[in-house]
Amino acid sequence: MEDRIEQRITIRATQDKVWQLVTRPGWWLPGSDAEPARGPGRVSVTYSGDVRPYVIDIVRVEPQGYASFRWASRFGGAEPAPGRATLVEFYLRPVGDELGVTVVESGFSQLDLPDSLREDEWKGSQGSWQYELAGLRTRAEKLPPGGTTPRTTRR
Repeated sequence: MEDRIEQRITIRATQDKVWQLVTRPGWWLPGSDAEPARGPGRVSVTYSGDVRPYVIDIVRVEPQGYASFRWASRFGGAEPAPGRATLVEFYLRPVGDELGVTVVESGFSQLDLPDSLREDEWKGSQGSWQYELAGLRTRAEKLPPGGTTPRTTRR
């Protein structure tokens, strides 16, 4: 089993618009409404479809270029501790007149799960990030200048 997922997409939107979206901890969870991350910390993100909040650690934020979060996706409601959390990183880079977004999620091999469930978690996240990045593109390209961010897509 692989330990990481890496996927890329290009978006016809400004870096600022995309930054508004990817710095919201848990933006990939449906109906989440966290404020944009400005620096390291911990937030509790609730979203439609689950009564348990997800605890997300904001690991690092480099304005307009990089944001990373640690979360326990398989362990909803649990703190993102070693053995139950993965690291999700977003990289933003200009690509011609578009913006390149790379997502890297790592730490699957260290999850305290039986091998088959670790593999399921990796496969599920692989497909989910394809879906979420497509949704990110749609939202960013529709976001009006200076507008507020629309709700997230389903995971």
